[in-house]
Amino acid sequence: MKDKYKRDIDYLRVSLTDHCNLRCIYCMPSNIKFENDNVNDVLSFDDYKFIVENFAKQGITKIRFTGGEPLLYPYLEELISFTSKECNIKNIAITTNGIGLYDKIDKLKECGLKKVNISLDSLKPDKYSKITRLGKLEDVIKSMEKCVELGIIVKLNCVLINTLNDDEICDFVELTKKYPIDVRFIELMPIGEGEKVFKKGYINLNKMLEKVSGLKVAIDEEKSVAEYYKFENAKGRVGIITPMSCSFCSECNKIRLTSSGTIKLCLHSREEIDIKPYLNDDIMFADFINSAILEKPKEHNLLETNKSETNRKMYQIGG
Repeated sequence: MKDKYKRDIDYLRVSLTDHCNLRCIYCMPSNIKFENDNVNDVLSFDDYKFIVENFAKQGITKIRFTGGEPLLYPYLEELISFTSKECNIKNIAITTNGIGLYDKIDKLKECGLKKVNISLDSLKPDKYSKITRLGKLEDVIKSMEKCVELGIIVKLNCVLINTLNDDEICDFVELTKKYPIDVRFIELMPIGEGEKVFKKGYINLNKMLEKVSGLKVAIDEEKSVAEYYKFENAKGRVGIITPMSCSFCSECNKIRLTSSGTIKLCLHSREEIDIKPYLNDDIMFADFINSAILEKPKEHNLLETNKSETNRKMYQIGG
């Protein structure tokens, strides 16, 4: 699929729920309570299968399952298996906080999972608890190590926040000498709860990188939005993702499905497209989606406004 700016749209992020077992300070309010234990009462498992199958028919080749926390979704294994075996999509990933991943990763790999992005913003137990408000750091570390042992491609995503975790930069990059993983620093964005800490917390990652000696530019065969660097003889890489200081909109190839059944063509746009009326007709769905994607915005306005235009918080969109 192509938009009107000739960008190939081949990457779909699928949010399975807005529920999460953590309450990270830049993502979710501490006092939020969900009405019931059903992590998604809008889209059924069959709806997700229809969506994945029909997007695959239209040219989507990469799918990332997100949340909230996707490990809370009760049919995650079945959906990944369907995506891999029935839809022939091999580039399948999840974004997770890693809590509970240790016990599930064997089965998820067997079902077809290839890549795991683990959100981790501190390597210090006390600070990790402060940032996430819940959870234990040791659970995340052992999940990461098990993924590495199983040959899963692992990326650690760290949102860098001034005076909170910027003193751990060296600790994070040292992990790439020990493990064959990508440690990726992400610029804080003024979206949802992130607005509350953005003014004092934002760090320009390009300037931050200048303070880390010994890094050299690394090849990125995947052509992702990250810029990668590497220490000589290191097992892994260091990456930066810079939606604020260096926008990558011109190369954006993704769209997002929210857990409430809408498509976001741009993370920071207020506009959402309801696809629920088209979930029972392959032809109508294909026509509608291809027409909608033509209208994908050229770029966001974060740099001009220092504020996202979306009405949703990040956990309601999907990482």
